[in-house]
Amino acid sequence: MRMLWLFCVFLTAMSVSAAANPAATKALNDLRAANGAAAVDYSTTLEAAAKAHALDMAKHGYFAHEGRNGSSVGERVKKQQYKWCFVAENLAKGQRDLNQVMQGWAQSPGHFSNMINENAKEFGLFEGPDRIWAMVLAARC
Repeated sequence: MRMLWLFCVFLTAMSVSAAANPAATKALNDLRAANGAAAVDYSTTLEAAAKAHALDMAKHGYFAHEGRNGSSVGERVKKQQYKWCFVAENLAKGQRDLNQVMQGWAQSPGHFSNMINENAKEFGLFEGPDRIWAMVLAARC
């Protein structure tokens, strides 16, 4: 019985993991809908690219779109085996929650443009240590 209970807890945790990220998907798609853009899907592959960059920035004490090794968001996404035709990245640092991050990005012309770009079809989001947030938006070729 205990094993069944643990399995149910595991399945529940999996359904609300960062990979599912229903709050982020809703927030982004609500913004896109309000601005005439089609909805995007959540991508665990793009989340992995966002996660790797956020963790690297936190670990090595920097905050930049360019990786320590000179990598671009496109190169980091390609490293995750994602063949892209469109890619963009939003970064934030210090915001305590998703709502603050989304509000900040919505008020920044460049970040806002990335979030409502019609070319974007998928996205991934990760909050790393030190409240470093990375969002990658992309479309497969």
